[in-house]
Amino acid sequence: MFGHLIQSQIVRNVRKSIFYSVLADETTDISQIEQFSLCVRYFEDQSYKIKEDFVTFVPVYDVTGAGLANTVLETLSILGLDLKKMRGQGYDGAATMRGQLRGVQDSIKEKLPQLLYTHCSSHSLNLCL
Repeated sequence: MFGHLIQSQIVRNVRKSIFYSVLADETTDISQIEQFSLCVRYFEDQSYKIKEDFVTFVPVYDVTGAGLANTVLETLSILGLDLKKMRGQGYDGAATMRGQLRGVQDSIKEKLPQLLYTHCSSHSLNLCL
C-alpha cells in the first residue's frame, strides 16, 4: 500500500517536469526470475534540483534487446508517463543494453529518435575502480 502511494507521488512529480530520463538495470533475483529495476531522473521545478527516484521492479520474460526495450516502454506507459517527454536512457555496458544493433537503447531509439543514450555513471565508476 505504501509502495503504491510513493510510486504514485513519484509519477506525479515526473509528469510535472518538462522532460525525464529512464535508468534501467536487469538482474536475476533469488527465485531465478529476471527483474528490471526502473528509475527515473527528472528536474523538480519547485526545488530546482535534479531528482533520481526508483519507480518499480518489473519481471522480464524476453531478455533480447527488443524484448527488454518493449518492457521499458510498456511499463512507462502503464505508469502513465508520456513517452514524448522522455529524453534520455541510461544503462550498464552489457551488449544487450547498450548494443548499437538490436540493443535496448537502439530498439528504443528507433521508436523515439530524440533519446540520448548514456552509459550509467555508477557502472562507469565501478569499471574504473
